[in-house]
Amino acid sequence: MVAVVNSSGLPTQAEFHEVIASRADRWYSACLRITRDRDLAEDAVQEALLSAWNKRHQYERSARLDTWIHRIAVNAALQLLRKNKPERWEPMPDDIEGSSPMPERIHADSELNDALGSALKRLTHVERTCFILKHLEQWRLKEISEELDLTIGTIKQALFRAVKKLRVHMADLRSAS
Repeated sequence: MVAVVNSSGLPTQAEFHEVIASRADRWYSACLRITRDRDLAEDAVQEALLSAWNKRHQYERSARLDTWIHRIAVNAALQLLRKNKPERWEPMPDDIEGSSPMPERIHADSELNDALGSALKRLTHVERTCFILKHLEQWRLKEISEELDLTIGTIKQALFRAVKKLRVHMADLRSAS
């Protein structure tokens, strides 16, 4: 969806409402994958919408309104993460009711989450963000490039370094299985 802006170049309130109605779930999902916390994800989207509305004069006609707000939401999620600095990478709660994994599986999942959390902390901010968006969010390189305002080459380098570091830090887990 491409929002058409009025003659002044500023998106109208109606255009904002239309884009919010159609894209808010995508923004929330992206923020949830980044923050891994429902409350922080909601806060990030709310902050992004408020910021986008207050800074609508900065919106460029050549960009899609939903993409512009998406970028603001991702940046808000990253800001909240930096501000809150979680001590531990917490796994997402299971959404499936009634499924009870075996104790061995629970232990293995816990080990993997702990190892991944510890390894992710050792990555730089750019490496971690690129890794999460590419491998957990399943974004394309071009999308990551647009969201983070980095070249595709820079994204590829960050991903290469992130995977290399994660392999080193998680090698013990591989040899234990």
